[in-house]
Amino acid sequence: MDSTKSYVLRRVRNLHDEMGWRDFVEIYEPLIYRYARLRKLGHEDSNEIVQECMALLVEEMPKFDYSREKGHFKGWLKTITNNKINDLFKKRRPRAGTPQDFERAQHREHPLDDLWEEQWQRKHLRYFLKQILDRVSEKTRRAFELHVVSGWPVEQVSEVLKISADQVYAAKSRITQRLRDRFNDLTGESPGTSTKAGHS
Repeated sequence: MDSTKSYVLRRVRNLHDEMGWRDFVEIYEPLIYRYARLRKLGHEDSNEIVQECMALLVEEMPKFDYSREKGHFKGWLKTITNNKINDLFKKRRPRAGTPQDFERAQHREHPLDDLWEEQWQRKHLRYFLKQILDRVSEKTRRAFELHVVSGWPVEQVSEVLKISADQVYAAKSRITQRLRDRFNDLTGESPGTSTKAGHS
């Protein structure tokens, strides 16, 4: 599957492209949900945010103006998500703002950016890693999962899988490079130093 960012966003311009939208939803629904939970929303409220954001995306993506500028779609989606969450907070806890509220909001700006960045990378890495591991041999997949994901020493992986240390290193290198290429193609960025996609 062509995984370039322009290709993915171009596909979801077509509301009838079921496979394109399935892939889009598979990445971005969990991203939005997890971010909402990290913003201290409960399960039901987080699902409400997901549904509101996805409804807006269904409306806007067919006319979304793709730009190769780094972070364009990521920043746009973050703004949409934060706006929906902030609207929900206002609806749940209506009260007059105070100077202290503004000061606290200023202090939260960078941590919120960090939360979004962490979840953006985690959800994309998890999605791409699953795609890549589905297309390699069973032994290569197991070597990568045991050594990189589970953190087993190379010697232990070699012993359990009956392969050489060089084969373990090769599996790590090959899959890590593919993961970086996929991530860069879709997002225009390079992932962080860790290749662990996590399970959150």
